[in-house]
Amino acid sequence: MKLILRFILSFISFILTMILVTEVLSDRIFFSLFLGIPAGILVFVTTFAYLSLTKNK
Repeated sequence: MKLILRFILSFISFILTMILVTEVLSDRIFFSLFLGIPAGILVFVTTFAYLSLTKNK
């Protein structure tokens, strides 16, 4: 159950980061989604790793 919760929280952070980066850069860069997706993946991995390492605290 805790693994599913960590995955869901990480996925939510991925979606929010992807949307935020894409919207911020949409006026300057036409393909801003190509920057939003890697930023979202980086946040997903970082959040999942952080939640996995601090699960005992």
